[in-house]
Amino acid sequence: MESKPLLNDQLISDIDEKEVITKQKGLWQADRDAWSNDQPATAFLAQQLDIELVPALNVTTAATDGRGLYVNPYWSASLDETTRRFTQAHLVWHCAARHFSPALGLDSRRWHLTCDHEVNVVLLMLGFVMPPQAVLFPACIGKSLPDVYAWLADYPLLNEEVSLDAPPWLADSKKYDEDETTHFAVRSLEQHWQEQACEVMHRYVRTPDLRFLMASWHTNCS
Repeated sequence: MESKPLLNDQLISDIDEKEVITKQKGLWQADRDAWSNDQPATAFLAQQLDIELVPALNVTTAATDGRGLYVNPYWSASLDETTRRFTQAHLVWHCAARHFSPALGLDSRRWHLTCDHEVNVVLLMLGFVMPPQAVLFPACIGKSLPDVYAWLADYPLLNEEVSLDAPPWLADSKKYDEDETTHFAVRSLEQHWQEQACEVMHRYVRTPDLRFLMASWHTNCS
């Protein structure tokens, strides 16, 4: 009887990686499916974004560029359920807030922390369980983005703050380059997510599912 060849280390590694990717993608999809009942506004926004598991060389944790969610599968596997769900919701609302690029002339790391704070205030008000490592500055709740950014200039613990996600403008989105077949080629990401934010406002702002109104997001919503 002819014996079967032994799996070499590379093949075993490839099989293990595929199993990790399949499991983690299933968990991220299951998390957003669960939102249809208790977080419908977030579920609606999440539908706009494909979940992509990518190598660590591209994304060390997770990121979004408004076209997709890019997740390091091994990093995802290290998270507990609360942190994983919060991270996906955080990325989704980054899109609704249109945090796609660093502000010109500003420190990109401080700007990312400012954007993280704004999104996490939203998630806090929506009732998401916030993991202890999530960025939030209680003294800045209710402040505008420019005011939070200015406040952080004198924040003594700034260097100790670490974002759960990678900055959106570092997301690897090569496979999502705009072309004639994508709706993003017809209208910009800014316009697309402005429309999605307005749709969320129209659907949920007067219901218990969206118990607040972000005035800056409501601008230009008829």
